Amino acid sequence: MRRFVFALSLFGAALLAANGLTADEPKKTDAKLTKKDLGKMMKDAHHGAKSPHARTAAELKKDAPDWEEITKDVKAFVAMGEAFQKVNLNYTSPAKYIESTTALSKAAGGKDKKAATEAFTGLTKSCASCHFYGGAPGGLEK
Repeated sequence: MRRFVFALSLFGAALLAANGLTADEPKKTDAKLTKKDLGKMMKDAHHGAKSPHARTAAELKKDAPDWEEITKDVKAFVAMGEAFQKVNLNYTSPAKYIESTTALSKAAGGKDKKAATEAFTGLTKSCASCHFYGGAPGGLEK
Protein backbone atom coordinates (compact mmCIF):
# COMPACT_ATOMS: atom_id res chain seq x y z
CA MET A 1 0.00 0.00 0.00
CA ARG A 2 2.85 2.40 0.84
CA ARG A 3 4.44 1.77 -2.55
CA PHE A 4 1.16 2.63 -4.28
CA VAL A 5 0.80 5.93 -2.36
CA PHE A 6 4.47 6.76 -3.02
CA ALA A 7 4.11 6.00 -6.74
CA LEU A 8 0.93 8.06 -6.92
CA SER A 9 2.68 10.98 -5.19
CA LEU A 10 5.61 10.81 -7.62
CA PHE A 11 3.24 10.72 -10.57
CA GLY A 12 1.36 13.76 -9.24
CA ALA A 13 4.60 15.66 -8.69
CA ALA A 14 5.74 14.81 -12.22
CA LEU A 15 2.47 16.15 -13.66
CA LEU A 16 2.80 19.39 -11.72
CA ALA A 17 6.39 19.82 -12.86
CA ALA A 18 5.43 19.16 -16.48
CA ASN A 19 2.67 21.78 -16.31
CA GLY A 20 5.09 24.25 -14.81
CA LEU A 21 7.54 23.76 -17.65
CA THR A 22 4.95 24.36 -20.36
CA ALA A 23 3.39 27.41 -18.69
CA ASP A 24 6.15 29.73 -19.97
CA GLU A 25 5.86 28.61 -23.57
CA PRO A 26 4.28 31.23 -25.82
CA LYS A 27 0.68 30.58 -26.71
CA LYS A 28 -0.53 30.63 -30.29
CA THR A 29 -2.69 33.65 -29.43
CA ASP A 30 0.50 35.56 -28.52
CA ALA A 31 1.68 35.36 -32.13
CA LYS A 32 3.03 38.60 -33.51
CA LEU A 33 0.39 40.81 -35.06
CA THR A 34 0.95 42.27 -38.50
CA LYS A 35 -0.22 45.62 -39.81
CA LYS A 36 -2.82 43.71 -41.83
CA ASP A 37 -4.16 42.11 -38.63
CA LEU A 38 -4.23 45.53 -37.00
CA GLY A 39 -6.11 46.96 -39.98
CA LYS A 40 -8.77 44.25 -39.69
CA MET A 41 -9.15 44.91 -35.96
CA MET A 42 -9.44 48.62 -36.68
CA LYS A 43 -12.10 48.06 -39.30
CA ASP A 44 -14.09 45.75 -36.99
CA ALA A 45 -13.95 48.21 -34.08
CA HIS A 46 -14.49 51.49 -35.93
CA HIS A 47 -16.32 51.00 -39.25
CA GLY A 48 -19.99 50.40 -39.88
CA ALA A 49 -23.27 51.15 -38.20
CA LYS A 50 -22.99 48.16 -35.85
CA SER A 51 -19.35 48.72 -34.85
CA PRO A 52 -18.42 49.42 -31.22
CA HIS A 53 -17.44 52.96 -32.29
CA ALA A 54 -20.84 53.68 -33.84
CA ARG A 55 -22.74 52.12 -30.92
CA THR A 56 -20.74 54.09 -28.37
CA ALA A 57 -21.30 57.33 -30.27
CA ALA A 58 -25.05 56.65 -30.39
CA GLU A 59 -25.25 55.73 -26.69
CA LEU A 60 -23.40 58.87 -25.61
CA LYS A 61 -25.91 61.02 -27.50
CA LYS A 62 -28.75 59.65 -25.36
CA ASP A 63 -29.89 61.29 -22.13
CA ALA A 64 -29.48 57.94 -20.33
CA PRO A 65 -26.80 55.86 -22.06
CA ASP A 66 -26.77 52.07 -21.73
CA TRP A 67 -23.59 51.80 -19.64
CA GLU A 68 -23.54 48.04 -19.92
CA GLU A 69 -23.39 48.31 -23.72
CA ILE A 70 -20.71 51.01 -23.57
CA THR A 71 -18.63 48.94 -21.17
CA LYS A 72 -18.92 45.97 -23.53
CA ASP A 73 -17.89 48.09 -26.53
CA VAL A 74 -14.96 49.65 -24.69
CA LYS A 75 -13.38 46.19 -24.63
CA ALA A 76 -12.90 46.44 -28.41
CA PHE A 77 -11.05 49.74 -27.95
CA VAL A 78 -8.90 48.29 -25.17
CA ALA A 79 -8.01 45.33 -27.41
CA MET A 80 -7.14 47.78 -30.17
CA GLY A 81 -4.85 49.71 -27.82
CA GLU A 82 -3.13 46.49 -26.79
CA ALA A 83 -2.69 45.56 -30.44
CA PHE A 84 -1.15 48.97 -31.19
CA GLN A 85 1.57 48.15 -28.69
CA LYS A 86 2.37 44.85 -30.44
CA VAL A 87 2.83 46.31 -33.93
CA ASN A 88 5.60 48.66 -34.96
CA LEU A 89 3.91 51.92 -35.88
CA ASN A 90 6.96 53.88 -36.97
CA TYR A 91 4.89 56.77 -38.32
CA THR A 92 2.89 57.68 -35.23
CA SER A 93 2.33 56.98 -31.56
CA PRO A 94 -0.81 55.27 -30.27
CA ALA A 95 -0.42 56.95 -26.86
CA LYS A 96 -3.42 59.28 -27.25
CA TYR A 97 -5.68 56.42 -28.38
CA ILE A 98 -4.62 54.29 -25.43
CA GLU A 99 -4.97 57.21 -23.00
CA SER A 100 -8.47 58.01 -24.30
CA THR A 101 -9.50 54.35 -24.13
CA THR A 102 -8.37 54.15 -20.51
CA ALA A 103 -10.32 57.31 -19.67
CA LEU A 104 -13.41 56.01 -21.48
CA SER A 105 -13.25 52.71 -19.62
CA LYS A 106 -12.99 54.53 -16.28
CA ALA A 107 -15.85 56.90 -17.16
CA ALA A 108 -18.08 54.03 -18.29
CA GLY A 109 -17.39 52.20 -15.04
CA GLY A 110 -18.38 55.31 -13.10
CA LYS A 111 -21.34 56.04 -15.39
CA ASP A 112 -19.99 59.55 -15.96
CA LYS A 113 -21.49 60.77 -19.24
CA LYS A 114 -19.48 63.99 -19.43
CA ALA A 115 -16.14 62.24 -18.87
CA ALA A 116 -17.12 59.43 -21.25
CA THR A 117 -18.04 61.91 -23.97
CA GLU A 118 -14.74 63.77 -23.54
CA ALA A 119 -12.76 60.53 -23.61
CA PHE A 120 -14.65 59.28 -26.68
CA THR A 121 -13.99 62.57 -28.46
CA GLY A 122 -10.29 62.20 -27.64
CA LEU A 123 -10.33 58.65 -28.97
CA THR A 124 -11.96 59.77 -32.22
CA LYS A 125 -9.51 62.65 -32.62
CA SER A 126 -6.60 60.28 -32.10
CA CYS A 127 -7.81 58.27 -35.11
CA ALA A 128 -8.00 61.40 -37.25
CA SER A 129 -4.57 62.60 -36.15
CA CYS A 130 -3.05 59.41 -37.51
CA HIS A 131 -5.13 58.74 -40.60
CA PHE A 132 -5.52 62.27 -41.91
CA TYR A 133 -2.41 64.13 -40.79
CA GLY A 134 0.69 62.32 -41.94
CA GLY A 135 0.00 58.96 -40.38
CA ALA A 136 -1.16 55.77 -41.99
CA PRO A 137 -1.61 56.54 -45.67
CA GLY A 138 -5.13 55.48 -46.50
CA GLY A 139 -5.26 53.37 -43.40
CA LEU A 140 -3.65 50.14 -42.30
CA GLU A 141 -6.30 47.88 -43.71
CA LYS A 142 -4.72 47.92 -47.18
